[in-house]
Amino acid sequence: MTDISRRERLSYRLSRLYRRAAAHWAELGVGGVLTVGGTVLLLQEELIKQLIGGFPTWLLVVLVVLVPIAAALLTYAIRRRREPAARPALAPMPFPDRIDGLVGRDAELQRIKDEALERGVVVVHGPIGMGTSAVAVQAVWDLAGEARKQRYADLRGPDRDRPETPLSVAQRVLRTLNRPPGAIQEPHDATAQVIEALTGTGHVLLLDNVSSWSQVEWLPTRVPGAHIVVAGTLTDAPPQHVEPIQLGPLAPDAGRALLARHIGDDRAARDPKALELLVDVCLGSPLELVRVGRWLAGNPGVPLQSLVDDLRSLPVSDTLDFVLTLGVKQLRPMAKQLFVLLAGLPIAEVDHQAAAALLGVPSAADAIAELAELGLVENVRMTRVRVSGAFRGGGAEGTPREVAAWRRLVEHFAGQAAAYADRLPAEEARAWFAMEDRVLLQVLARHDPAPRTGRALARIADALETWFRLEQRHEDRLRAAAELARAAKALGDEQVQATAELRQCAVLLTWGDPRKARQHFNRAAALHVRVESWPAGLHLAHAALLLAGGDEFTAVESALVRYGQALAGGDVLGQALRLANVAALLMRRAQTLDHDGRGPEARTLHAHARVVLFQALDLARRAGDPGAEAHARELLALAHHYLGQSHDAGLHLGEAERLYTGAADEIGRARCLVHRAGIMLEDPAHEPAAVVALLEEAEPRLPPAGVSTALAHLHLARLRRERAAEHQEAGLAALSPWDGIAEPKQVSELRVRLLAL
Repeated sequence: MTDISRRERLSYRLSRLYRRAAAHWAELGVGGVLTVGGTVLLLQEELIKQLIGGFPTWLLVVLVVLVPIAAALLTYAIRRRREPAARPALAPMPFPDRIDGLVGRDAELQRIKDEALERGVVVVHGPIGMGTSAVAVQAVWDLAGEARKQRYADLRGPDRDRPETPLSVAQRVLRTLNRPPGAIQEPHDATAQVIEALTGTGHVLLLDNVSSWSQVEWLPTRVPGAHIVVAGTLTDAPPQHVEPIQLGPLAPDAGRALLARHIGDDRAARDPKALELLVDVCLGSPLELVRVGRWLAGNPGVPLQSLVDDLRSLPVSDTLDFVLTLGVKQLRPMAKQLFVLLAGLPIAEVDHQAAAALLGVPSAADAIAELAELGLVENVRMTRVRVSGAFRGGGAEGTPREVAAWRRLVEHFAGQAAAYADRLPAEEARAWFAMEDRVLLQVLARHDPAPRTGRALARIADALETWFRLEQRHEDRLRAAAELARAAKALGDEQVQATAELRQCAVLLTWGDPRKARQHFNRAAALHVRVESWPAGLHLAHAALLLAGGDEFTAVESALVRYGQALAGGDVLGQALRLANVAALLMRRAQTLDHDGRGPEARTLHAHARVVLFQALDLARRAGDPGAEAHARELLALAHHYLGQSHDAGLHLGEAERLYTGAADEIGRARCLVHRAGIMLEDPAHEPAAVVALLEEAEPRLPPAGVSTALAHLHLARLRRERAAEHQEAGLAALSPWDGIAEPKQVSELRVRLLAL
């Protein structure tokens, strides 16, 4: 394997040494800086005396005037040169450019346009290398020549071995249509939103690089006033009502025309027989024809017949790799090393900055351009690069050089992810995470994490947690935390592992599954020797688990006391969360007393909870956390409702809904809708249709399990008697996490009511 030139490496290392030295200035302290500065000034004074000792007076006057001006200009020029170019704001993925002069595909293009007008949804299928994407892009340009009517989603994910899941595909499509992707729990939840976003717009949505029909089977069969084009290499057969437009090999004359376009008509005309043989060798694949043509164009002195003779001596299976191997041999050192590193990556594509980080140099633009010119890599998704399929897995896996390159890549992604997480929810940060979140998940999921990457992986996982919480993508939150826990365990970093286990516990509690949440809590707790050493978050999770798993109020109270003691001084948000949980404990105890016929005592506890919640609300406002404020408002609404103050309950519930909506917390908003439906049901004058509408809006946004989900199905079963059995089954399934373990009285009461339907 060849190395990057010594000059390039020396330049990069000197730059890095300078940055590291500058980073340690603060360690000198004020006294150290003054000492060093005074010494430098004394040396400067002696040097000036020696230099100007023999200068005439008039020359000294000129120097006094000109030297500061020259120094200022020189400093400005150097700083301007060193300042990195501002990163361009990331916009939604643009539609690919029109393909000029597509060869040999006129019939297929016309059929796509005809079927789009007739059917609404068109599927274009072809083996790898047949130009499926190019044909689909050109057809969409013909259907909608205006950029404002084009919508594009590239569904080729960063994982080489696993295609994107249907849910991930649906989320990507919703983002393309400017719809919140976290609002869906299942792929089919996106169908109605796609219809609503496209109907009557005249837009054409192209879903490119689809790998299986199961990824897009949730799509509507027709959207009035719009078109959908699905393009890719489908590994499974679509249903009978879908007739894919098959792309086969190019006809011989079209293949010759495509090859001649790259090598020139004159060169092609000099040896038509050799040209024909080359087309035959490429098996009519546009991708292979372009690769051969580019190599020949870069080697004008090679006769076509010479290449044909070389290919004839090889087995058929080796003929295409032969030309590509010739191209690799001609690469310059930096391009060759980048190609080898990219070919061995566990992720399929990276952006140009990440490619430079792999090499350890400031820029890899020239190397990428050289590889792209020979067809060894593809420039996809604007500034992203992807190794062609023929060379995947042929890299430097497991070598010290590959390990060092991977470590640089992980640190690069950690820095980028942390920086953009700090900017959320700004549009630029959203656009970056929308492009990179799957790649970051793949970085976390590497089977054997490189040594000394634990902290960088933790920063990546922290950034993904911020992003996925913003988008309410709880499955991805769980996956990121699980991958971090696995990596931290492999690297022996118990602190990071405990954080990841605790994060999984929190997500599962949000999903209403206390049994699985308890398993992750136990793993996190086992990594801390004594209860006294638990961090604050572990005490809070313990209290939440105890509250979800039974009515042991004394134990919950003890856990909340320990949580308050573990909080750092001045942690306003932590205190707000503690008070909200104290209020929830008081309200749960009041519900238990009320169930046992002790109404006055229950009312007193509800009143105390209301006072505590007003304190929690004030702290949440001071902390500037809309999620904590929304939760306090939600609990306040319930406290007022139990106290018979329906007007105040409605006001707080409406404000909680507004805050949850602003924070894109669909689960929180859905809980509020269930509360509102329950309050309406207690009003004798309620309208059943209005209550059903609220519950139907809430149900798809609720987690698969939990009290709120079971309560929603209980209400729906009573209001829609014709589907009572269906809602009874769904409600009992929502309570299944408590099967075989201790459960609160409210869960037991819900179970009894569901079984009594």
